Amino acid sequence: MLEKLTNEQEEKIPFYLKKWLDIGLSTDEVDIDKCISIVNSHYKNLGLKQPKEFYIKDSPSEAIDFLVSKFGLNKKSVVNDFCYGSHDAFWLSYYDFFLNETNVEISKDILPLIELAKECGWWSPYEDVVVFQQRPCEINKEDGVVQCSNGPAIKYRDGFCVYIIDGIRLNEQIVMRPETLSLHQINSETDLDKRSIMIERFGWDRFIKESKAECIDKRHNLVENTKEALFKTEFAGNRLIVTCPTGRVFSLGVPSDVKTCESAQSWLGSEEEKINVIART
Repeated sequence: MLEKLTNEQEEKIPFYLKKWLDIGLSTDEVDIDKCISIVNSHYKNLGLKQPKEFYIKDSPSEAIDFLVSKFGLNKKSVVNDFCYGSHDAFWLSYYDFFLNETNVEISKDILPLIELAKECGWWSPYEDVVVFQQRPCEINKEDGVVQCSNGPAIKYRDGFCVYIIDGIRLNEQIVMRPETLSLHQINSETDLDKRSIMIERFGWDRFIKESKAECIDKRHNLVENTKEALFKTEFAGNRLIVTCPTGRVFSLGVPSDVKTCESAQSWLGSEEEKINVIART
């Protein structure tokens, strides 16, 4: 039983971290012959007959449409049947390390998942059919994470894109054309994190004006030389809008019982509530 890693084993952890990060972020084209060979070997080891048909699709969207239209499968079941290939890197790295660097006994059935993660994107195994997917052709990162504020975070070869900001999946309009958002769209969004991003990209000053938010207090903060206005909004709570001497505008959420700019600043500055501050330019 392994109770502690040796120094030599610990020194190899960064190697596996980089190895699997590179696998997860790979945009290389798939070698379908290698993938077929791995799957056939795995099916054989499990005592299953080898699949009769193999296909490769350019994106999850194309794979879903293909499986639904050609084989009459239910869309939800298709999605549930996906194996995530290279995007399983985050947990396969753990098993790869222990398989290669320790004597810990781990089921060898996981080996095909490790090998396929190195070779392809998502894939779907069935009794007679296996559908592989290409990896993305483009993966963009900002601040060290997969996201993009002015384009797709992930793009596939058929043009299918995934838009992500702050870990939240969004649609193309919010990222690429936020100025076309409507108040109805924003106010109808039930996901509070997504709604916040929509308002930020729409523009808090514009949102305040067009939603006819009620200004309940305003002042010139002589200490920080900022202009402040406290607004009551219908769907976004009370917001303190702060304009700096540089022209930068911040919108900060405060509780509904905060009625003045001064008390809003006091609440935002309290040690207890600092973690609740949300500020955007």
